[in-house]
Amino acid sequence: MPFSSYRNYLAIALASFTVVFFEVLVTRILSVVLWYHWAFLSISLAMLGIGAPGVWFAVYRVRDELVPLSLYAAAVFLAFSIVVLVNFGASFGVYSALVCMLVIALPMLALGVAICILLIEAPGASIARMYGADLAGASLAALMIIPSLDAVATPLLGVVAGAVPLLAGWLLSFKHEKRHLSITAPLTIGAAICLVAIAGPLKLNRTKSYDEREMKPLLEKWTHTARLVFFDGLTFGDRNAVFGWGLGSRAPRVKIEQIWLEQDGSAGTPITRFDDDLNSVSFLNFDVTTLPFQFASPRSVAIIGAGGGRDILSARLNGATQIDAVEMNRSIVKIVSGRFREFSGDVYRQRGVRPIISEGRSFLSGSRRRYDVIQISLIDSWAATAAGAFSLTENNLYTIEAYQLYWKRLSAGGIISTSRWMKGWLGMELVRLIRLCFDALDRIGVAHPDDHLAIVGGGSVGTVLMSKIPFRSKQVARLSEICRTRGFTLYYPAAKQRSDGSPTGVSEIVREQLASRDRSGLDLSSPSDDRPFFFQMLKVFSPRSRRTALALGFNGEATFALQLLMVTLIALTVMMFFLPFALSRGIKRTTGFWRGTFFFAAIGSAFMLVEVASLQRFILLLGHPSVATTVVLGSMLLGAGIGSALSTRFGVSAMQRWGWLVSLVLAAANLALPTLFGLGLGLGLAYRIVVAIGFVMPFGLLMGVFLPLGMMRFGDRSRAWFWAINGACSVAASVVSLALAMTFGFSTVAWIGAGLYLIAWVFIRESSATKVAKKADATAD
Repeated sequence: MPFSSYRNYLAIALASFTVVFFEVLVTRILSVVLWYHWAFLSISLAMLGIGAPGVWFAVYRVRDELVPLSLYAAAVFLAFSIVVLVNFGASFGVYSALVCMLVIALPMLALGVAICILLIEAPGASIARMYGADLAGASLAALMIIPSLDAVATPLLGVVAGAVPLLAGWLLSFKHEKRHLSITAPLTIGAAICLVAIAGPLKLNRTKSYDEREMKPLLEKWTHTARLVFFDGLTFGDRNAVFGWGLGSRAPRVKIEQIWLEQDGSAGTPITRFDDDLNSVSFLNFDVTTLPFQFASPRSVAIIGAGGGRDILSARLNGATQIDAVEMNRSIVKIVSGRFREFSGDVYRQRGVRPIISEGRSFLSGSRRRYDVIQISLIDSWAATAAGAFSLTENNLYTIEAYQLYWKRLSAGGIISTSRWMKGWLGMELVRLIRLCFDALDRIGVAHPDDHLAIVGGGSVGTVLMSKIPFRSKQVARLSEICRTRGFTLYYPAAKQRSDGSPTGVSEIVREQLASRDRSGLDLSSPSDDRPFFFQMLKVFSPRSRRTALALGFNGEATFALQLLMVTLIALTVMMFFLPFALSRGIKRTTGFWRGTFFFAAIGSAFMLVEVASLQRFILLLGHPSVATTVVLGSMLLGAGIGSALSTRFGVSAMQRWGWLVSLVLAAANLALPTLFGLGLGLGLAYRIVVAIGFVMPFGLLMGVFLPLGMMRFGDRSRAWFWAINGACSVAASVVSLALAMTFGFSTVAWIGAGLYLIAWVFIRESSATKVAKKADATAD
C-alpha cells in the first residue's frame, strides 16, 4: 500500500477528531452566551457540514487538491468561530443564535469537504478502512474532550484545536505539485493561531444574562460541567443583602458578607462567610428551602447539590451531625475548600460533613445509609454540560423511579424535601412536582398518599415534603408554627375544605390545576426514567407561539427552540442538499440507485437515533452527562470503526443473509437496559464504565458494517450522493430524536432505530443485480 494511503487514513482520522472535539467543546461556549437549549445546535451543524459536500461532489467533479486547502480553511475558521462566539455570541439579541449557527457551520463545512472527498475517492474495498479511520478519530475525540475541558480554558482549547486540521492538511500537501503549500500555508496559519491563542481576545466578558466588564469577577474557571465565575457579593440588588431562594415575609433585613458563584451566566449560588458561629447564620432558617431541617431536626442528612455550602450550614444550624454533601462539579468543592477556604469556614470539611463528588441519584443508588432528610433544593443549572450537544434538560433526579429510590433511603421517620419555583400558589413546576410525588407514593403502595405530603411556600419557591410517617394533627401544628414564625405559607394540609367540611386532598388540588392547564397543550404527567423531561411541559409536536412558550420560562422557550430548530434545519438541509440539482443536469442514476438511496437514508437515521437514545439513557447508569458522552460516544464510535474495518471480511453476501440479526441485537439490548441499570447503579463508577463499554461497543461494531458494505454493494459511481443522503438523514434525526424522546420516550426512539436497520437490510438484500454483490465480495478478497 502506498505511503500516501496511510496519510489519507491519518488525515481523515484527524479531520473527524476535530469535528467531534469541536462540536462538544462549542456546547460549553453556547451554554454561556446563549441559553442552554441552543447547545444542541452543534451536533446538527456538524452532521450538516459533513454530509452537504456529498451532493456537490455528486454533481461536480472532485478535485483532490481541495482536501488540504479545505483543512487549512478549517483551521482558520475554527479560530475565527471561537473568537466570534466568545466576544460577540451574546451581542446580537434575538439574532445571536443565527450568528452562532453561521460561524459554527463554517469550520464544519470545511472539514466536511475533506472527509467527503477522502471517503468517496477511496478505491474499492479500501473505503471500509477509510471509514474505520474516520470513526476511530471521532472515538478518540470523545475520549479526550472531557479531561481536556478540565485542563484548559474552553476558548483557548477551541483555538488550539485548529492545529489538528492544520496537521492533516500538511500531511496531504506533499501529494500535490504545489509543494510550497506544504510549508508556507501551515506556517502562516499556525502563526496566526498562535497569535490568537497568546494575545487574542479570548476573555469572555458578556454572557446571556449580564456584562462582566462592569462586575469585576474574583475568579473564572472553565470546566466540562460549567463555566464558574466568582463575584464579591450579589450580582443584583444590594450586594450585601441577605439572600434566600424563597424568603419568608418575616426574614430579617441584615447585611452579610457573601461571594456569588455564577454557573454559565444563569445559575447562581452564594458562598456565605462563616466563622464557626452558627448563630451568625440563623437568618438561613427564613428560607423555605430549609424547612425540612427545622421541621424534622434531623441527625443524618443527604444534600443533593451542595454548591457553595449554604444548605450544609442550614443543616448544621438545625442540629444535623451526619451530612453527606453531594456535589457534581468537583471544581466547586475544590475552590470553596481552597481559594475561599477561610471565607466559607471550610464548609465541606466541617465536623460531620462528608463531601461526595457525584450525581445525586447515582450516589444514593450505591449508598446504604438511611437519612432523616434528603434535600433536593432547586437543582437545575439552566446550563449545558459537555453532553449538551446530545441533550435538552432531562434530569434523572425528578422521575417516579428516582423518588422510589429516595423513599428506600429514608429512615423510619424520614422526609424527602424538594423545592421548585412557582409563580404564586401552584406554579407549573410545583404542579408537576406534586403530581410526581403523589404518583410515586401510589407506585410505592402507600394507601393514602395525601397524608404523607405537605406543601409550603415562601416567596417564589414552593417546598414539597414527602414523609415516611403521615402528617397528623401534631405534625401539622408544628408546620403551622414554623410557617407563622418564618412568614411562610402552608398550602397543604390547609384550611381548604370540601362542601361537606372535610379537608381537600392533594390529589384533588392537583386535578383541579391540571384540568385548567392540560387544555392549553401542556404535558404535566409524571416523568419516568424513559422520559425524564421534568422541565419540558410544552408538547413538542403541538405548535405554540413564542409568547406562549416564554410564559413557561426558559424551559418553555427550550421546547420552542427545538421546534424552530427542527423546521430551520430541515429547510436548510433541503436547500443545501438539493440546490445543486437546480444548478446542474442532475445526478446520473446507476443500477440500484433508488435502493441505495433508501438504504443510506435508513442507516443515517438509524445510527443517529440509536446513538442519541443510548447517550441519554446511559446518563442514569454513569451518573453524569459528560461521563456518558465520553464513555458511550467513544465506545460506540470505536466499535463502529472496528466494524467498518472488518466489514470486508464479512462481505456483502453475508450481510444480505444475516443483516437482520443487527436489528434483533438492538431490540434485545433495548429490552435489557432497564434490568442492566437496576443491577449496575449500585456499583462503583469504574465498574459501571466497564459495563457500559461492554454493552455499547458490540452493537456499535454491528452498526459500523452497514455503510462500507452499502458503498460496495451499490457501486462506486454514486458514492458522493449516498454519503450526502446519509448525512442529510443524520441531520434530521439528530433533532427529531429529541422531539421523539420527549413525546414517546428513549426506548421508543431506540425501537425506531432498530426498525430502520431492518428496513436497511431489506433494501440491501433485495437484489436484481446479484453480480454487483459478487463483484464487491471478490474485490474485498
